[in-house]
Amino acid sequence: MSRILISGQWLWPQYQEACANALESLGHKVARFGWYRSFYKMGSNGQPEFNSVLARMQNRYVTGPLILRINGDLFKMVRETNPEIVWLYNDTHIWPETLLKIRRIVPQAQLVQYTNDNPWGTAEPRYRWRHFKNSIPNFDVNFGYRISNLRDFELAGSKKAALLRSYFIPEETYPIEKESVEEEVRSDVVFVGHFENDGRLTLLSEIAQSGVNLKLFGTGWQDPISRLPASNPLKRLLPVRPVRGEQYIKAICGSKIALSFLSKLNMDTYTRRSFELPAMKGFMLSEYTDDLNSLFLEGKEAEYFRTKDELMEKIKYYLGRQELIDEIARKGHERVIRDGHDVTSRMKQFMEVVNSLRD
Repeated sequence: MSRILISGQWLWPQYQEACANALESLGHKVARFGWYRSFYKMGSNGQPEFNSVLARMQNRYVTGPLILRINGDLFKMVRETNPEIVWLYNDTHIWPETLLKIRRIVPQAQLVQYTNDNPWGTAEPRYRWRHFKNSIPNFDVNFGYRISNLRDFELAGSKKAALLRSYFIPEETYPIEKESVEEEVRSDVVFVGHFENDGRLTLLSEIAQSGVNLKLFGTGWQDPISRLPASNPLKRLLPVRPVRGEQYIKAICGSKIALSFLSKLNMDTYTRRSFELPAMKGFMLSEYTDDLNSLFLEGKEAEYFRTKDELMEKIKYYLGRQELIDEIARKGHERVIRDGHDVTSRMKQFMEVVNSLRD
């Protein structure tokens, strides 16, 4: 078994902490290096708030005394723990020079990097990723979230690039009976996710105007919905709040159809919810990609739409056919389990790649 140090923001438990727990369940020893408290505190609404304007600026531009301290603290922890694997997960704050120093004090260690965001996307300015990109040649393997990133890593000088998809966490995403969900939470169609200016607001407006019982949960929706005409039925859904834990499960399991949109800013061809929805035995109706259809077969294990008209047609079709909803949801659930898209199986895949570097 291996000694692993995971470095990253360590803010949301579904990322670094979920992987650390899974690796520990496999018998590995994990040291945790998280730096979010250098910048954030958790607000009363459950969302992070910056400690100060100075902290916000240093985090945004990835420079300043806090960044210097983080790099020094990571180097100190590596020296203290003597890891066999140093894993930077969504870590934009570590300098290439720090990695070279780490390589000198633990020359036997494998250095690996991973991000579920897209350094070559448009969600964040390019300067946010400069340390990440400049560090790519210093890693033994760069793990990509999406297939397109493998080529990006190779062009940036990666020694080895490997696909590491997202995952679901069985303890947090599992099916419950719809009868156990409160009536006010149940819906015909639900979307749980963030706002992105990619057309999803228009599609949700169309669904709401069709008269189906639509529920919406997530972040970033307040302002765009507030700016809609007073006659738009989405206004009735305000305030839109995020759901986590049991409330997330109820939102999905209490729906007939669970929508999934894919981030255009990240150029996603699937998303974490592509695994979470089937894991909860939800009927997934997602934007279509060839990649996603290779994971869940269209019309058998999930459903997809390519246009607004196809979305509306499929919602209307399936809402009148509960037996088909149940069958596809069941087969999607069987597929996500059978193919090993849970976090522990994903960490087994991670370790297989890292161990192959030693052969």
